[in-house]
Amino acid sequence: MTTDLALARLGRLVAATHSWDAARAVKTWAPSEDDKALMATRAQDVLKVMAGKAVTAPMLNAAYAVHLARGLDAPIHVVEGTLSVAGEVVAEDHGWVMVGPWLADMALFSRAYAPDAPPRLAAHVLRAFGPNKGLYCEAWRRTARMGLGYEPRRVLGEDEVTALVGEATASLRAPQG
Repeated sequence: MTTDLALARLGRLVAATHSWDAARAVKTWAPSEDDKALMATRAQDVLKVMAGKAVTAPMLNAAYAVHLARGLDAPIHVVEGTLSVAGEVVAEDHGWVMVGPWLADMALFSRAYAPDAPPRLAAHVLRAFGPNKGLYCEAWRRTARMGLGYEPRRVLGEDEVTALVGEATASLRAPQG
């Protein structure tokens, strides 16, 4: 699926769970340099708390979306779908955050660096980005240039995002071991 088709599909999915106004806002929002800096800072905040903990990728992305929404006036949506590398699907159950037409993926690097990572994903991420990264953030239309494909399947509703953040919080409070 081309990026333009995926963005059109995302718009329909946002409209279905939120509104057509929300879908239009996804396409028209543009980040300032301050917005980009805030996106990076908020990702670092989330990783300081959640890195290495027993949280899932959806929990990580939901926490990032909520934390980001507290400081950024932008259309922010948590999306589930497939992740591909050079056209080959490497994760059917991936998730990411859309900040307007910008894709922010808190789970890409943790998934790629995991011992059980799909080999194609691990090799691509190490070659393209190197080790020790935490957030992949790019205008969605440029993700294909990095060899990555994001195909949205659904956009989470506010109640689903809240539930994921609740699960993350419970997981963080549980004894680790």
